[in-house]
Amino acid sequence: MSNVLLNSKMLWLSKNGLSGNLPRLTSNVSVFLINDDNLSGSLSHLLCHNMIKKSNLEYLVISSNSLSGGLTECWGNWKSLIHVDLGGNNLTGMIPHSMGTLSNLFSLRMSNTKLHGGIPVSLKNCQKLLMLSLRYNNFSGNIPNWIGQQVKVLQLRSNKFSGDIPLHICQLSSLLVLDLAFNRLTGTIPHCLHNITAMKSSNDTTYEFYIYVFGVKFEILVPLQAKGNGVTYQKFIHVIDLSNNHLSGRIPLEVFDLTALNSLNLSQNHLMGTIPKEIGNMKQLESLDLSNNTLSGEIPQTMSDMTFLEVLNLSFNNLKGQIPLGTQLQGFTPLSYMGNPELCGTPLIEKCKHDEASGGDTKVMAKEEEGYELMEFFYMGMGVGFATGFWIVFGSLLFKRSWRHAYFNFLYDVKDWFISRWA
Repeated sequence: MSNVLLNSKMLWLSKNGLSGNLPRLTSNVSVFLINDDNLSGSLSHLLCHNMIKKSNLEYLVISSNSLSGGLTECWGNWKSLIHVDLGGNNLTGMIPHSMGTLSNLFSLRMSNTKLHGGIPVSLKNCQKLLMLSLRYNNFSGNIPNWIGQQVKVLQLRSNKFSGDIPLHICQLSSLLVLDLAFNRLTGTIPHCLHNITAMKSSNDTTYEFYIYVFGVKFEILVPLQAKGNGVTYQKFIHVIDLSNNHLSGRIPLEVFDLTALNSLNLSQNHLMGTIPKEIGNMKQLESLDLSNNTLSGEIPQTMSDMTFLEVLNLSFNNLKGQIPLGTQLQGFTPLSYMGNPELCGTPLIEKCKHDEASGGDTKVMAKEEEGYELMEFFYMGMGVGFATGFWIVFGSLLFKRSWRHAYFNFLYDVKDWFISRWA
């Protein structure tokens, strides 16, 4: 593809085993997909050649190739871009300031590359940006506090960001996915997260990202880490993942106001305190991971009302007491609760003390009831035997005259014997 000049409005060259450098495009091209091939070289071969006319390119996907080098400063020639996906390459360097000239940018995905440095403030000019995915890179510094309020997906997972979670995050009222996992963030979880109103309403659970180019609908799939696995969703779910950082303090009660959340992961931090009973308000929760913290106290009974839970991990904390009764919480394996020495009850092997005591009382009561039943049978048998014997003897005397005469003669003889004996 190195010396090819492409002119078609729509170019779909994905998964064809193409190699060499990137081709060049004319201003006539609007859609260009050349992902999952074997292309190498730099982006400059595509982006930095002189164009006679203004570019009309809107949809650019070059992901999953072997491109290398920097992102170049030539993005100013491509201001019509709406969607850019450069992920899965060997790109290095920093995000160039010229990317801030992409004022129509709707979605920017640069995951699984080798980019580093901070996120330039020039991206603040991308006011239409709804999705920013920079997962699995080497970005560092603080998370920007100028991210546009229209953003619905913010994925900064697996980088080297440090400092506190900026309060500006709470102003992103349209946010559906907040993924800051596997960084070096410190401080506490912001109390103002309940201001993210999109996570309080389930109306957006079927939200889709797509753009139309020449009447063709292009859906933008989003890979999410939810339910314990990496899953690509066609429709968005509500996710907060702050796992594997250095966050401390208590879990703010305000977090549990986000009743439309489908996945919440706060594991591998230094969180303390109890699990508030308000967690039971999160009826839509399908995945909950609070493992590897220092949470204490009992598991609130309200959690047994969370009937949509498919994944639960409360392991390696300081939780104690009985796991609340209810088929939902008993349905998970012991792995969901392991590492809490004072936790007991099904599905754990450890039985709660009051259960053992009540079990002993039950056995005693059972034995007593068994004894009472035997006594009842004994007395009942005596009564029946007496009545039977009485009627046998009485009936015989009543209907058998010879027996009756013999019986009364016997009584007379006994009477005479007593009289002669004691007279």
